[in-house]
Amino acid sequence: MIEDILPADVMSAEAFDDDADIHLFAEERAAVADAVPRRRREFSTVRRCARAALGELGIPPVPLPPGRHRAPQWPVGVVGSMAHCSGYRAAAVARASRLHSVGIDAEESAPLPGGVLDLVALPTERDLVERLGAQSDAVPWDRLLFSCKGTVYKSWFPSLFPCP
Repeated sequence: MIEDILPADVMSAEAFDDDADIHLFAEERAAVADAVPRRRREFSTVRRCARAALGELGIPPVPLPPGRHRAPQWPVGVVGSMAHCSGYRAAAVARASRLHSVGIDAEESAPLPGGVLDLVALPTERDLVERLGAQSDAVPWDRLLFSCKGTVYKSWFPSLFPCP
């Protein structure tokens, strides 16, 4: 599914369930050692996706621990993004020589919890969400806006806070 919306230079992989037997490197295991089981499973599965996408670039399996600010530390010369939500995990990567950044996000198709939109949206954006919702309630417009902003954030973040 995700490969249909990404540029040709971006390799991706996705999963719709978790596998309990995913190999993690020591640095990755340490990052989720104190996490609840659900978090460890999503962390492991999204890294399996990332390694599969990196493999499409010809890069062998490497540790992908979270760095400063919890962003994944990609191999030198690679840009990428990971996303996960209930029932879905994905990773997308590209060569830094081809793209400056990659950002993806995944969210459940449901309205945001109360108060969240006020925290993440400008008044004009909230007005637009309200107008779109009045036209059609088939799409949770507030969640879609949240996800779009998450995607942009993931694209810009590495430029603002590069990993050492």
